[in-house]
This record gives sequence, C-alpha cells and structure tokens, in this order.
Amino acid sequence: MKAVFFAFALLVASCAAPAPTTAPATAPEPPPAAPMAPSTTLASAPIQASAATTPPVPDTTPQPTVATARGELAVYPDPWATAPSEHLPAWTILGTPTVVRIIDAPQGGWAQVSLPGRPNGRVGWIKLDEVDLSVVTTTIHISLSERNMEVWKDGSLLVSTPVAVGTATSPTPTGVFFVTDAIDMTGSPGPWGPFAFGLSARSDVITEFNGGDGIIGIHGTNRPSSIGEARSLGCVRVPNEVILELAKVIELGTTVEIRA
Repeated sequence: MKAVFFAFALLVASCAAPAPTTAPATAPEPPPAAPMAPSTTLASAPIQASAATTPPVPDTTPQPTVATARGELAVYPDPWATAPSEHLPAWTILGTPTVVRIIDAPQGGWAQVSLPGRPNGRVGWIKLDEVDLSVVTTTIHISLSERNMEVWKDGSLLVSTPVAVGTATSPTPTGVFFVTDAIDMTGSPGPWGPFAFGLSARSDVITEFNGGDGIIGIHGTNRPSSIGEARSLGCVRVPNEVILELAKVIELGTTVEIRA
C-alpha cells in the first residue's frame, strides 16, 4: 500500500504527497436502446397490394468504448504489423488495471485505441483476444478558459463545477484523454484531497516530477481558495465535496475532453 501512495506522489504533476488505495471502477450495464419507430409513407392514390416485408431491425447494441488488459498488452502500429511496437503492463504504477480507450468500433479481431503516456494523443492497435471490452457511460468536459468541468452520464448532466487549472507557465494540456486510475486518498490528507483520478495525459512542460513523468490528474485539494483560478502545475483541482461524489460514478476509461 505504501508503494502505491509513493508512486502517486512521484508521478502526478500538480501534486506532492503520499498514499492512495485503488478504487477499481467498473462499467455498468448500458441502458436498453429505444426502439426506432418505422417511417410512414402516405400515398395519394391506391397502390397494388404486395407481399408483406419486414423492415430490417437496426443494430442498437452499444459499441464497447473501453478495453481492459487481461495481462501484459501488446500494442501494434497497425493490424498488419508482424510484431508489437510496445507492451503495456497489466497494471498501472498506481495499482489500477490497465485500460485503453477504443476509438472506433472493433472489427476483424482488432481495435484502434488511444494510449496513455507521451506524446499526448498517441494511438495504436490491440488484439481483442487480449482484452475485456466494456461500455463506459460517463464523459468529462473541461473548459480551461471558463475554468469549469462538466460530468455527463448517459447523456444527462450530473455535475457542473468550477475547477482550478494549470498556470500559463505550466498549463493543463488540451485534447481528448481518458481516466486511467481511480485512487482513494482519504488515508493520507494532502494536496490531492480525498480522491484522485489519473489521466492518460502528460504535462507538456513537466517531463519529470519527483522522478515521474508528469501525469495529469483530476483531484481534490487542500487549497480550496484556488478553485476557479489558474493555480496548479497542470492538474485539474476540484472541490473536495465534488470529487467524493464523482468517485462514486466515474469509470475507468471515461473520456476526458479538455479544451482551451
């Protein structure tokens, strides 16, 4: 347990203190899709009777959005590559099962995915027989200029909250990322507040932080006066009462869109 706290202290760019326990997140069953109503055509004149036909039923099965590694995960530059370009460990340094975000619908035994780490925005291909697929129903939208974060679930707005973001010299990176870790910090009060989410994003400025590589996170804070300001080293600070509520609903693999 101490090792996990220490790792978080080393790796998260806008933080500097010990100790979490992993709070695994699981993707809930998606809601059933609403049936599509058949269209109706009105004719102005009688038409000949014809054999009844059944219109095709559209496939409304939700597409998987997250892949969880079953073990060390091989990543390929494309589905035709004869060898992987890298391997992701089965567990992150913070003790969370490794997940990647699926970009498009899997096909032919492969899926193109977003990857954690540097450079931000990198992608690769994985084999479906090495992962478990799931549907994540939460999304996070962060506006740096408005210093605001919205959390959506199943298309409904759950939370809209002011946040603290990175400074001009250590900005929060923009782009589309995903949640890689969920860490309970209540056992070690510190700059991250009671809970923290690690993201696939990395700081564009801080390439090393206490021996780590500048992971960007969303977390609580022991400096509530910083909320609404550009005060962090790149992470997104959230009021502690909000981060505790988000800990109940945010799933690993949740898409996080950060815009200027």
